[in-house]
Parts: sequence; structure tokens; C-alpha cells
Amino acid sequence: MVKSLDENMPPLLDHVGWRLWRASRQWKDAFDAGMRERGYTWFGQARSNVIGFLERDGLAQSELVKRMGLSKQAVQQLVDELVAEGVVMRRPNPADKRSNIVVFTRAGLSMLAEANSVKLAIEDAYRTRLGAKGLRDLMAALRRLDDDA
Repeated sequence: MVKSLDENMPPLLDHVGWRLWRASRQWKDAFDAGMRERGYTWFGQARSNVIGFLERDGLAQSELVKRMGLSKQAVQQLVDELVAEGVVMRRPNPADKRSNIVVFTRAGLSMLAEANSVKLAIEDAYRTRLGAKGLRDLMAALRRLDDDA
């Protein structure tokens, strides 16, 4: 007699990692959609991921490579695409003539302001779903879980 494969399958757990991952994906999907609605049609594409790694006053491209965990060539291409969008530009690094600093342009700073509006709208939707106290409690719990906080 042949055993069914289902008999040897471990159960799929409903665990905190799964819930955090799903919530994160839902947040990112809502954020990307909100940014696309505001005319940033490239949100949701790989280049948009660069934005979260940049410092507001600029970041050496070599540090961006480290933070993103991608190859120099991949980061170069993503930054090139953001330069073409007019969101960032490269400046010579005064501390190292061999490298560049990636900085936001005026258009990039405007994009960041739009991004803040989208983030606040998502939080408002969460507040509606969870209640004000529920959202405060969620934020407090997430801060406690954050190693960098």
C-alpha cells in the first residue's frame, strides 16, 4: 500500500513571521499604488527600492551597495534609472574622489513629500480598521521588536 504524501507533510503554522510578511506586503502594495496614482509610475519596480536606503542628505554609492546587498553593477543600473527619472543625481564624494554621493534632486524631495502623504493615508486606513488605540498598540509592539529602536 502506498502512503499518501499528505500523511508526511508538516503542518503550515500560522506564525508571527508569516503575519508580519503578509502585512508588510499589503502595506508595500498600498504604498506603491498610492505613489503610482500620484504619477510616480515606476513605484513597484526594482528602482523604487533604492529610495528607502538613501539618506536625505545623500549617501555614497558604495555604501548604498552595502546596504542593499546587491552587486555594484545592479545598484549602478538602479541609480542610473532614478537619475533618468530626475529623482536623484550623483555628486563627487569630497572624501573619496573615486566615488559618488547619490543625492535627491528637488523633484526627489517633492517625491518624498508625496510619499509621506501616502504613508499617512495608509496609517489613517489602519486607524479606521484597528481603532486609534489599536494602531498605537501595534506601533508600540513593532518598536519593541525593532532591534534598531
